[in-house]
Amino acid sequence: MQRNEKPLDRSASTTTTWDIPKIVSQAMSGKLRVPTFQRSFVWDPKDVLRLFDSLYRGFPVGTLLLWQQPLKPGTSRFGPIEFDVPEDPEGLWIVDGQQRVTSLVASLSPIEHRHDERFDVFFDLSRKRFVGPLRGMRPPRSIPIREALESRRLLAWLRAHGDDLEDADLETADGLGGALRDYKIPAYIVEENDESLLREVFDRVNSAGKPISRAQVFHALFAQGAEEGSPATVVEELRSRGFGRLDEGKVVQSLLAIRGGDVQRDIHDEFDEGDELADWYDRTERALSRVFSFLNTQGAPHLLLLPSTFPIPVLAAFFDLHPEPDEWILELLGRWLWRGWVHGFGREAGQTPALRKAIQVVNPKKGRPELAPDPFTAAKRLLDNVGDSELTNLNLDSFMTARGNGRLFLLALNALGPLDPAGQAIDVPQVLESRGTSAIGQLVPGPRSLVANRAFWLPEWPKLTGAESREILKSHNISSAAASELRQFNPDGFLAQRERDILESTLSFLNSKMDIGLPARPPLSNLMVSDPETVPNDDE
Repeated sequence: MQRNEKPLDRSASTTTTWDIPKIVSQAMSGKLRVPTFQRSFVWDPKDVLRLFDSLYRGFPVGTLLLWQQPLKPGTSRFGPIEFDVPEDPEGLWIVDGQQRVTSLVASLSPIEHRHDERFDVFFDLSRKRFVGPLRGMRPPRSIPIREALESRRLLAWLRAHGDDLEDADLETADGLGGALRDYKIPAYIVEENDESLLREVFDRVNSAGKPISRAQVFHALFAQGAEEGSPATVVEELRSRGFGRLDEGKVVQSLLAIRGGDVQRDIHDEFDEGDELADWYDRTERALSRVFSFLNTQGAPHLLLLPSTFPIPVLAAFFDLHPEPDEWILELLGRWLWRGWVHGFGREAGQTPALRKAIQVVNPKKGRPELAPDPFTAAKRLLDNVGDSELTNLNLDSFMTARGNGRLFLLALNALGPLDPAGQAIDVPQVLESRGTSAIGQLVPGPRSLVANRAFWLPEWPKLTGAESREILKSHNISSAAASELRQFNPDGFLAQRERDILESTLSFLNSKMDIGLPARPPLSNLMVSDPETVPNDDE
């Protein structure tokens, strides 16, 4: 992409300074707002205290970058504070400075809000330093800073708490109020409407400090503060399917894959004038819904069971182009999925080159879906890039539910149809959705890092004794030999036997899923030749 060499129109930009009371009042009036595309508040309590210490000591805290735009009526949020705001034809989006402004407004505003200790800031009058609450309470000889911003409130607070303070504290408190009221923060207000230039400004000011994600940058560049159509809205819509919470970055990758070409491309000029971003998000959501349905049919019913989310954007591009593929094509995609989870999804060094190559196999050119290969050719090429060999061993050490290796074991356990203590089928996706990985409980005293000691068994359920029904034990890969060890109160013997059983059954399960050595032939529909039209007999 060519860099935008145009300078900002300085006649349409203003450099000014705002004192703290003005920043708070502008935020509370609805003129100054955090755009919905901005990331959530990421500062911790120490960051907030450090900001107020800088203000008190007169240290610079950086310049605010604001974008003047007409703002619609709605709801404004600053951390835990939320309130209705009116329309403002000359409103200001905070492009850079969200963390600072949110800290000021949430800590200094008199509005009651849900409790968040990050914004419970006090000034210790004896030590002249900013502190947080002490066991949830105001520390001795300290003043809540929200009482110090306005002179009238400060005087009222000092009168009400005078018995707890010393004479020197009153002078210190007065100095605190003056420091907060008099400090001025530089603000640069941009009225520029050249979107490409604004995008470059946004990108540059977010390239320092704690960088925001590619998904957040993507939405910032194109959504212009609208809630409708965003990675977050897609995530929430998909969440209703009970498949888990997909990372917003995967949504953006999937959208770019659906549009075709290199998913790692520069996204600044991704859309042309007239493109409806909400339509693209809707299209992405539909494709991802098909992906989730496909993964479920493959025996992977929840995101917390996926050894890798690598296939998601690849499959999204595939199902967008081919929403109802032949059953045989789905079988080939299943082979690719399992072989990739077991052996890796590419021979390239690193996931990014492999992902780029896989998506270009399915949808090679941005905006040119007619250049995409047919479903069989795409599936065949994907299969050509993954291993095709029998799995003979798996690492049993250091089992963790978040690791790909651990999730291969969990998929094999899920395939057994685990039962609860009453012999009823466990709704694995539902318990993972509600309980997370705590649904994968520990069976006997001993290391949780042993796969043999883990199962879809909730912590509050009765401990296994080995006397349960054969159906219940079998559904958790507990053989009669392992159950016998349990009945003899021999947890070490149980773990050793179940480890052998799990390894054997998992290897068998995964090898059957990979269809090792089977050729990727075209579907029968590709081989069918229609009968030629009947040539009429001259005698007829």
